Amino acid sequence: MSKFSQTFNAFGFWLYIYEKSSMKVFQFLVFLPILFVLSCSDESDKNLNNSSGHILTLSGKQQRDTVFLNFIIPEKTIFAKRTGKLERLVENPEFKKNNLLVQFDNYDAFVELSGEKEALKEDLTNHLNNHLPQSLKPVEKKWRDFAGKLTPDKIMPAFPVIEYKEEAGFIEEAMIRKKYNEIQKKEAAVQNYFQLSPEDGFILKTYAHTDDYVKKNKPLITYHPKKIKVKVESSFPLTRQIRKQITTNLFVRIPIDQARLLKSSENEALYQLTLNQKLDKRICPEYLLINLDKNAFNIPEDYIGKDGNVIVLSESGPVKEKVYSKNGKNRIFSKSNSLKIQKP
Repeated sequence: MSKFSQTFNAFGFWLYIYEKSSMKVFQFLVFLPILFVLSCSDESDKNLNNSSGHILTLSGKQQRDTVFLNFIIPEKTIFAKRTGKLERLVENPEFKKNNLLVQFDNYDAFVELSGEKEALKEDLTNHLNNHLPQSLKPVEKKWRDFAGKLTPDKIMPAFPVIEYKEEAGFIEEAMIRKKYNEIQKKEAAVQNYFQLSPEDGFILKTYAHTDDYVKKNKPLITYHPKKIKVKVESSFPLTRQIRKQITTNLFVRIPIDQARLLKSSENEALYQLTLNQKLDKRICPEYLLINLDKNAFNIPEDYIGKDGNVIVLSESGPVKEKVYSKNGKNRIFSKSNSLKIQKP
């Protein structure tokens, strides 16, 4: 090998060594700031949810929770008001308020009452035609109108007001008032031949049939009202938005036409539901899953005061918030994504 070649090779070797060293220095200088940034980021993450003295920063979690339902569906019974033969017992499964539910055979009583009304009408008309003094002409129309209302298919009209002493004597002479009172008593007794529904409802069971002979106080019909109630309970605040979700869920799950909030408190609400069909309590849901409109924050035991509250540091200063306990967890709720709390 020539001397020139040896010199060139030696130079190339040292140049290679220099390049390698420079590359390592460069790589180290590039890696150093990256290492610094990662170190700062790790330290920041560690401090996010760790306590610093007596103050702790918490991150909230959006979640779903459960509201529990208790349906109040009373069962009511219609009893026979008298002893007798049933001329009619309601057959439709649904009825409205003041619908006829029960009718007893009242033909004989109706015929007797109708005859007495016709007799009273005839007595009064004859007395007006034959015995009305000239001085009572101003009240004649009043009594003739009253006589015209005495018809078999209508209840007794109100008895006219007597204005004069001579008028009272005229009515007493024909015993109009006495006969009127007797008919009115019989009419009241006949009214228990008909039993009307006290409210809207759905029939659950009947205990007799048309043409059956039943005794007084025998159960005839069991029903539940069209309007029922449901009590809602939760372990979290029932805000307006959450109550709106509950109402929507009730319309989806229950056959109702209307849901009306009767009263509410922080963790309870009472609704009145208007059903559109018969409802079996056994198929009613026991709970609903609700999307909470606030984030949940888990609170360590040592940050809860003796009064069951936790101190939250807000922009306006420290604020006490009630802590809710469920399944061994202590939580508060807020629309914020993060909160700072302070030891008591």
